[in-house]
Amino acid sequence: MHTPSRRSVLRSIGIASAAIAVPPLLSSCSTSSSSGNATNRGVELAPWPTYVPKATITPDLKGDGVTGIQDTYLKYPTKLTKGTSETPGDRSTLKVMTITYGTAPTPRGQNKYWQAMEKALGVKIDFTPVPAADFMAKMATLMAGDDLPDILNIGSGATLPHEAPFVLKTMANISDFVSGDAVKDYPNLANIPTASWKAAGRFHGGIYGVPVPRARPGLALWINSTNFEKQGFRPDNSSYSREDFTRLLQELTHGRQYGIGAAKDNGLNWFGAHAQFHGVPNAWSVSDGKFNTYYESPHFKEMLAYLHTLWKQRQYYPDSASTATVDLKTQFYNGTVQSYTDSFGALPTTLGQVRGFKATPMISYSANGVDSTPWAGPGYAGYTVINKKLSKSKIKMVLKVLDFLASPFGTEEYQLLMYGVEGVHFTYNKNGDPIPTALGKTENVVNLPFYSMCSAPQVLYVPNAQEEIKAAYEWQRQTCPKLINNPATGLRSNTLSTAGATLSQVMDDAIIGIITGRQAVNSWDSAVGKWKSEGGDKIAAEYESEYSAGTTK
Repeated sequence: MHTPSRRSVLRSIGIASAAIAVPPLLSSCSTSSSSGNATNRGVELAPWPTYVPKATITPDLKGDGVTGIQDTYLKYPTKLTKGTSETPGDRSTLKVMTITYGTAPTPRGQNKYWQAMEKALGVKIDFTPVPAADFMAKMATLMAGDDLPDILNIGSGATLPHEAPFVLKTMANISDFVSGDAVKDYPNLANIPTASWKAAGRFHGGIYGVPVPRARPGLALWINSTNFEKQGFRPDNSSYSREDFTRLLQELTHGRQYGIGAAKDNGLNWFGAHAQFHGVPNAWSVSDGKFNTYYESPHFKEMLAYLHTLWKQRQYYPDSASTATVDLKTQFYNGTVQSYTDSFGALPTTLGQVRGFKATPMISYSANGVDSTPWAGPGYAGYTVINKKLSKSKIKMVLKVLDFLASPFGTEEYQLLMYGVEGVHFTYNKNGDPIPTALGKTENVVNLPFYSMCSAPQVLYVPNAQEEIKAAYEWQRQTCPKLINNPATGLRSNTLSTAGATLSQVMDDAIIGIITGRQAVNSWDSAVGKWKSEGGDKIAAEYESEYSAGTTK
């Protein structure tokens, strides 16, 4: 579900109570809130973790940290380094729950990947991966009870009711362990850029979540480049018009093949990339300190009218309104759907799953001469929190586990996390790329998402996909310098925490209803008005208050 008040437009799209105060760990900061008020205005702010970049292998194509172009590797390192100095765990058992975009993993007793990760981490992991389509319902049940995991990943992409008060009530304030130079005890966590920590945000002044870092680019329109190019599309042509794109979809829609697809459980699948192509702001815009929702942009309504036309012309996958995100991805991977919106961060999974064609993000088409507004992602795909009932020593151990998972590309730890055990889950091809075995196609980090607990800053590399990686790098070179930020990233709103999920659902229903013709395009104005009056204006005002106080600096 999507709303301009949500934390993030990244991750493989899916998702991202305070009667008891969280004991403050910072003796110098007032970071406890007995009211569950997570806002940061007027409280002392824990310093962000000190950023200490870790030396990495020299890339084949150099990135740009300012614009967000990623370091790119066309071949896998021939010599790996160590990302950690010791086994992080204490041989105890940790209960873990994360979001997943894969299928149910093989049980632990038969799962060699699961067993190898436990051995390397030095802990037993009772892992509960929750499918993205079920994540909000599962979280609602979890938040209503008291049987909480030790480690919880709160995936981005959705607004959970009372999320921030829940975190304040039940999860540990980790400021003492990671704020400022304290993070240097966890060198791989110190390698996570400050922007990712800011995106996860403070809770009433304190740091509670370890971000799962992602690349700066946000959403992309993923296309079947092989079939697009057969119809005359050229990936380096930045002058494609909306009419050109429509023609391509018409040519690509025939039989059981459709030009475009979307999913029932994520409004962004329906409009995210196309909103950028139509010049829609990145969730919010700010003028003289005043926040305005992108719903009010005239380009948003025009974009909805265009997508409705595509639906009416039968260019959409007809089951989109009843298809879950994970199933939509499968329809793209197998060639049924020719284009769909997903995060740019979905690149490794996407290129690893497609068969028989080249998948690439598409440069914006031109919508009636309007300049496109490519959205920057917040730099994270959700955040991981730790149960406050754990002892101080146990919290430190959990942070060591997360530090292991954040080991960068080119380390033994990264290879185990991403590819499993050599000879069991992967073998090297003649070019030195780790290629999954038959077992590795089922036992892997997608189906058992350890990387949803924490992971390293991403680089551009996917085994056996040199041409696709080059295309992605070129897309970044053309897109990243134009990226615009969401000014609400990292800001807190009490109204968002209490009413955001309901408001988000209402707007997603309106968006999908208009695109599929169940509602008239002209009904959009009343939907926006209702959103504003029932909480949207209050969210904007609360953002303005935090923004003016500089709470994310």
